[in-house]
Amino acid sequence: MRVVVGETEWAKLGRSTGTTEIELNPTGTAQVSSAASILVGPGKLLDPYRFTRIFVSPRIRAKQTFELLLGPNLNLIEGKLTHTDDIAEWDYGDYEGLKNHEIRLLRQKRGQDKEEKWDIWRDGCEGGE
Repeated sequence: MRVVVGETEWAKLGRSTGTTEIELNPTGTAQVSSAASILVGPGKLLDPYRFTRIFVSPRIRAKQTFELLLGPNLNLIEGKLTHTDDIAEWDYGDYEGLKNHEIRLLRQKRGQDKEEKWDIWRDGCEGGE
C-alpha cells in the first residue's frame, strides 16, 4: 500500500523532487487537510499546545504542508517556528526532475551500473547527495 500526503505534480508523475520549488497540487492540499483533521489539535497526536520548537524545510511545498496541517492552530506556535535548510529535501543533483527509469538509462549511457542497478541509498546522486 502506498500512502501519499501532500502530492505535487512531480510526485504524481514519479519525478525526483528535491530542491525544485513545486507547490502542492489540489489533491495534495486535500490530502494534507484531511490528515490535519485527524492528527492535529488539542489532545491529538500533534498537539500545538505541547510544541516547544518546530523546524520546517524552506521548500514551498513543505511550508504549505505545515500551514495546512496547523491551520487555525498557527497562532499557538508564534516564535517557535524555524525554516531551515538543515532539514531541506534530498538533493538529487543531476537527477532532479527525472524518473527512476530515466536515471537508470542515463547512468547506463554513462557506463555505470554494469553489475547492479542504480540504488539511491547505495549510489547517491551525481551532483547531489
